[in-house]
This record gives sequence, structure tokens and C-alpha cells, in this order.
Amino acid sequence: MRIHRILGVVWALGVGVGGGGAGWAELPLPPPSQSQAALEKPGRLPESVVTWNLQWFPGNRPEPFDSGRRWHEREVGEVIHKLNADLVLVQEVVDREALGRVTREYPWRVVSNFQRAGDEDANLPVQNVAILSKVPIRDSWEVGFHVLPLTPERPVRGFLGARLGSKKNGITVYTVHLKSNRGGREASAKRREKAMKYLRKDWVKRGFDPVKDRILVAGDFNCSLRNPEFADEKTIRGLLKEGWISVTAEIAWPKAATVRPDPEGKYPASDFDHILLSPGWGRLVEGGRWKAGVMQDLTVPSDHWPVVLRIQD
Repeated sequence: MRIHRILGVVWALGVGVGGGGAGWAELPLPPPSQSQAALEKPGRLPESVVTWNLQWFPGNRPEPFDSGRRWHEREVGEVIHKLNADLVLVQEVVDREALGRVTREYPWRVVSNFQRAGDEDANLPVQNVAILSKVPIRDSWEVGFHVLPLTPERPVRGFLGARLGSKKNGITVYTVHLKSNRGGREASAKRREKAMKYLRKDWVKRGFDPVKDRILVAGDFNCSLRNPEFADEKTIRGLLKEGWISVTAEIAWPKAATVRPDPEGKYPASDFDHILLSPGWGRLVEGGRWKAGVMQDLTVPSDHWPVVLRIQD
């Protein structure tokens, strides 16, 4: 079994992957840290994709009991096995070794190495993201935000990117876990929107054009397309205006909910988890050649439900 290991390369301010920091020049902040993973031989493209926030994996909480860790590992492993997707993008990974134990059927794995920034709670474990694949990952990279100045708009965590398939017939995949709404929705929205600016800069730096190239962005955006309180936020809607699609946009409510209601009734069900496809997917996007849904099973061991995409290319 081969496991991608993120190399600990932190780039100096103003310098990035692919020949300097010019790609970040239009942003008011210096570039975040970036890492490059090992290369793998290209293979077939995935025919199914899942994104799922695992909720403080393993244990569902920052400091779980051993029994809770074991239960969570077992249950998450069973759900992932049941979904049987070619590509699984997960968020809130605390223990990468535990993730490896429950995803042995995924020989290609990339796990982020995010770090806490100076304005975050140092007592909480870091929530990482991961890309798990049954098809070879040809290239992968990490962008982390912890070195950015501690401004009110500074994004949190970072994102992972990966390239699958060949140069002529490939897709670029990103997984994100954007700022939660704790601390105020408007302030959090600015931090999410700034993270998306960095994401855009990343695919531009790497020579990808969403209009021509197939790019998939998925994860926990902490942004709703159905709650009117988020109507002015550009985090996702900025991409939709440019021809991107959300694969769950046409699913009737409440079947499109990806976050279950809070047991105490403080928070309603939400659609915070999304899979977005660029216009470059062509006839797949235009013809709706996919099936998408949310696994709304009360036995799912997380406060988020998995979002599933089956591609019929």
C-alpha cells in the first residue's frame, strides 16, 4: 500500500510553487505555506466522489474517550466501505493513522498537515483534510494559511489539491474546510471568501482554466445556498455565476440537507457541504450526466452527512 506523505516544505514570503510568487501579487497578503507530495503513475479517472465531514475524527470530539475513538473508527470505516466511492474527500481529520486504518481499501491517500495560527485556540487539535483514492493520484499539493498575518479576513486551515488521470485526460480535485460561522456570520463570510480567492489563485498558478479544464471543488464550505442569510456571500455563488454547478442544487429540501439539526435546537439543518464542478466538465455539466444525493442516515457517525456524486461520463 502506498501512502502519499506531504513533504514539509515551507516557502518564503513571495515565493510559490511553479516559479515565484507573481501568481499571488494581486492579493494583499503574502502566499501561504505550500507543500509538494510525491508523484504517482497516472491511471483511470474516478466514476464516483464523496465528500464528508467526519466530525473530530476519531471520537466526535476534541478529547474523546478511548471507547469513543474505537467506536468512531469502526463506524466511519463501515460507512466509507458501504459508499464504495472511487474518490473520498474528508474533513476534520485529527489522527491520520486512524484514518489509514479505516481506509485500507484506498491505496492513494493524501492528508494535510495544517497548523494552528496565532489567533486560534492552541489547546484544540488541528482539523486536517484528506483525499482518498482508489485510482492513482499523479500529483498532489497542500496550501496552508497559518503563516498569514492575523487580519480579520485571514482564512483558516487551508486546502488540498490533487491531479488524477493523464495530462490530456485528467481532472483537478480540491478539498476545503472553510471557516465556521462561530464568531459571527458576516465576519466568517469574509474569511471564507478570502480562502476562495487563494483557491482561485492556486489553479491559475498551475495553469488550469475552469472554462476548459475539469476542476472539482468539494468539502465543508460552512456556507448555504438555501438559507437566505447567506444570499450575499460570494464563497460559492461567485463560482456559480461563472458557470460552475453545485451537483445538489436541484435536490428538493430537506433531502439536500448535509448537516443534521442540532439536538438542542440551536441550529437548523443546513446545506454546508458541496461538490462543485467547473464549466470545463462540458457535456457532463450541460447534460446533467450525473446522479447526486445526500446519505441522510441517522446512524451516520457525524453531525454531517456524506454527499455522493456518481458520474456518468
